[in-house]
Order: sequence, then C-alpha cells, then structure tokens
Amino acid sequence: MSNVAYKSNLEPNKVHREAEQPKKQILRRGQMTLGEKVIITIALAIVLVVAFQIISVQAQIYTVNQDIQTKEKKIIEQEKSNEDLKVEVKDLGRYERILKIAKENGLKLNDDNVKVVDGK
Repeated sequence: MSNVAYKSNLEPNKVHREAEQPKKQILRRGQMTLGEKVIITIALAIVLVVAFQIISVQAQIYTVNQDIQTKEKKIIEQEKSNEDLKVEVKDLGRYERILKIAKENGLKLNDDNVKVVDGK
C-alpha cells in the first residue's frame, strides 16, 4: 500500500480561496486651482525673464571682448609700424648719408660752424 493514497483520502480537500481585499479607492486629483495656475505662470515668467537677461548679458560680453581683441590687434600693428619707422629714422639720420646729400647740393663742411643737435 502506498502512503500517498492513504494520506490523500484522510485529508479533506482544501480549496484555495483568496480573501477578498477591499478595493483601494484611487484618489483622483481635481484640476489645478486658479491659485496654482497663477503661481506656475508667474514662476515660468520669472524663469524666462532671467534666462533672457543672462543670454543678453553674455551677448554683450561677447561683443565687448570682440571689440577688445580688434583694438589690441590694431595696437600691435601700430607698434610694429612705429618700430619700422624708428629704424627708418635711424637709417636716414646717419652722418654719412647726410654728408653725402650735403655735398651733392654744394654744401661744404665748416668745422668752426658745426653745432651738435641731440635728436632725443
């Protein structure tokens, strides 16, 4: 004899029933109130104004930086031009060149009448 068959006869048939659980009521939130809509609208307006101000300030900063870079470039070019002109002044002011031009124009060197002029 099998113990399994014997046990199944002795045990009553159990029916698994789930206990009925009370249904949870879903709380539905009503539409937003007028006060909430006003607060959200004001908050969005403030965020948009602040964002616009930030972008505007950044655009102004960009423009000013661009102007500064342009001015610095012009300054560097002018400094180079000034240096080139200083070199040219030194070259044109050489004693030998001045003496040569003076002789070509019929001038003579008179040591008694020479005056030294400082060009600085």
